Amino acid sequence: MLQLMTVIRKRPEISTEDFRRFMELEYGPTYVALPQVKEYVQYYLTDLATDSEEDPIDAIVQISFESEKEMREALATEEYRKAHELRTAYMRDTSVGIHSAVLDRRVQLV
Repeated sequence: MLQLMTVIRKRPEISTEDFRRFMELEYGPTYVALPQVKEYVQYYLTDLATDSEEDPIDAIVQISFESEKEMREALATEEYRKAHELRTAYMRDTSVGIHSAVLDRRVQLV
C-alpha cells in the first residue's frame, strides 16, 4: 500500500469553517470518486506553533493507493485536475499551502 500524506494551509482570508466545509463537501469527494483511491482521510488541526516563522497547518490528508502506478494513474485523471483547480480558491499557493510526500515508513511505539 502506498500512502500519500499532504500538509495543507488555507488562505488567510478563508475562515476555518469555510475551509473545512470545502474540504469535506467539495475537495475530498473528488478524490473519493477516483477508483484508484483505496482510502482517503482528512485530519483537521489546530496548529500549536506560535513563533510566527511559519503559517499554521490547517489539515493533513492521507490518500492510500495499492501502488505507485495507481497513484500516477489517479493524478493523471480529469477528476484530479478538477480537484487541483478547486483548491486554488482555498489553499495557499506552492508548497507553502499544499505539500505532499509519500510515506516511507510508519513506526508505532505505543
